Amino acid sequence: MPPAHNISTRDQRPFSKRDRTQILLTSISLGVIALLVLLVSIPLVQNGAQHRGMQNLVEASTHKTAVITTMRNALWQKTAGLQHMLLADTAAERNTYYRQFNEDSASYLAAASHLASLGTLGDEAAVHTQLQQQARFSEPYYESTAKLIMDAAPASLVTAAMRDIAANKEPVLASLDRLADIQRSRAMRVLDASRQQNTFVRRLLPGIALVMLTLTGAGVRYVFLHLSEKNRQLAYHCSYDPLTGLINRREFESRLDRLIQQTREKPAIHALLYMDLDQFKLVNDSCSHAAGDELLGQVTRLLLGAIRQRDTLGRLGGDEFGLLLENCPLGKAVELAARIQRTFDGFQYTRGEKTFSLGASIGVVLIDDSTSGIASVLSAADAACYIAKESGRNRVQLAHLGDHRIQQHQVEMQWVSRLKQALADDRFTLFYQPVVPCAGGSSRERHIEILLRMIDEDGTLIRPGTFLPAAEKYNMAAHLDRWIISRVMEWQAQHSNAAHPPPTITVNLTEQTLRSPEMLKFIIDRAESTGIAPQHVIFEITESKAIASLPSTTNFMLTLRGYGFRFSLDKFGSGLSTFTYLKKLPIDFLKIDGTFVRDILADPVDYAMVRSFNELGQLLGKETIAEFVESLNIADELRKIGINYAQGHAYAAPAPLGNFVHAVAPRLVVVSS
Repeated sequence: MPPAHNISTRDQRPFSKRDRTQILLTSISLGVIALLVLLVSIPLVQNGAQHRGMQNLVEASTHKTAVITTMRNALWQKTAGLQHMLLADTAAERNTYYRQFNEDSASYLAAASHLASLGTLGDEAAVHTQLQQQARFSEPYYESTAKLIMDAAPASLVTAAMRDIAANKEPVLASLDRLADIQRSRAMRVLDASRQQNTFVRRLLPGIALVMLTLTGAGVRYVFLHLSEKNRQLAYHCSYDPLTGLINRREFESRLDRLIQQTREKPAIHALLYMDLDQFKLVNDSCSHAAGDELLGQVTRLLLGAIRQRDTLGRLGGDEFGLLLENCPLGKAVELAARIQRTFDGFQYTRGEKTFSLGASIGVVLIDDSTSGIASVLSAADAACYIAKESGRNRVQLAHLGDHRIQQHQVEMQWVSRLKQALADDRFTLFYQPVVPCAGGSSRERHIEILLRMIDEDGTLIRPGTFLPAAEKYNMAAHLDRWIISRVMEWQAQHSNAAHPPPTITVNLTEQTLRSPEMLKFIIDRAESTGIAPQHVIFEITESKAIASLPSTTNFMLTLRGYGFRFSLDKFGSGLSTFTYLKKLPIDFLKIDGTFVRDILADPVDYAMVRSFNELGQLLGKETIAEFVESLNIADELRKIGINYAQGHAYAAPAPLGNFVHAVAPRLVVVSS
């Protein structure tokens, strides 16, 4: 028998050449496959890491947006709480609302603290710093107003305080909106970066996938599906409102812009409806923000049921909706707006034991080949909606180009934007005009009035009569006063020395400043920090504004007079009131309205009025100032009447404050006729 462990000669042969070739080819193939797997893995791993980073950024932006929304809602809730406290019928009810007010205040502060803890990136920092400054500026108003209401303070003080809150709330809301816009923009940039990365991977993989199709096809397909799903999620969050499921403002404006471009290429007629819910804030404030969110969902379904299938409905923010009507003439658009309002007529929202009825103020604007752009369309629609609210709410207002109300609103909003930018860029400057002794006025010191000028972007100087009405209407006048007072006191401190006494300066104040406890504190603090002598500062107040809010004006003046400041009553005589208020207001000077002074040589009535005003002022122990003194003959006549001081081009035109130099106290030289 052969041996049990005998091995054949074939089994003992070395590998043949063919076998070695197969092994080599197999090894090379495996190496190529391994290299291909490595080449595929590197971009996939990088793409996955970058995508996770992008996802974290989106989640962080979403988190910040939620915190910003909480702050905004809490701010509205606090304001509503003060209204409820003010309207409460009993002390117990007022106490209940006061506790709710404190809870809302705590909620706002907690959200603000949480937002600060999340940190800032890039352009958020400046906006967040501004928001913190605005919050520190506005928070004391809420506490002081609540205290006034709980202490049953006079209605005039409470009303003034509520106005101050309304004025200071808007900048905070604007900063919150800017932060929210930054988050949306950041999410959109992340989406674009993700798309670019995905495009890169798509271009790289096909060539490699052909070689290793059988090995990596399923994995590659999974990667693509995974990335596509993530991109769809990112696109949805950037283009849609998560609460209502409607497109958001950014996507709405994008579609509106495309429609305007298409209309220029192929003329057609479209319409835009800008809708603002009436009484929505009542639900939000009296129930809860959750109730407000629920109501927005119901309103969305209501609107979707009232419009055409091809129309584009979007939520523009808060309780504002936009409706884009393609191929829709103006008459049809108005008919659809009326149908929407009729839909609201039968709608009621119930929360617990409370039932609410809603309406909608709607602005309608036409879009055709003459439409200039998206900004003009939205501005006109917003202005029309604003006018509909001002006219009684639950109305439809057409945006006619010739409607002076819409034009006025648009012009005012443009001025508000320009003023905000000018303040941010520090594009204001100060002029001065001398106030000279006339008859019995003191000549021992220089006396000048400070005048404000705005520097336009092209360098043009703009007088305050152009922009001040918009500033006063939209609560920006106090910001201008703050800028002026700060610069003037710094300038006066620099021009005070042993060789020359500081000039006496007159500074004009607006009505908003007279009603602002914060501005009162600012003036006192600024005077103390600069070290100026208050007796060399005269604050000038327009007669009509002083009378309009007499209690707060009197309190404001008495407080500052206690520190040594003096006061002048401007435009005296223009209101032709009973003048009984003169006994109450602690004023030092009466500045006679220039419309009377200008024509005293030609108009006997104006002459008699100026003389009477002067006699009244002298009888009350006030010194008199005549403005608009345009000629030496007028100045001579004023001296005869007994006016103490004169101001006008007969002596000097306004000049830049930087040109002021100390000199011997000037006297107006006149020639008697």
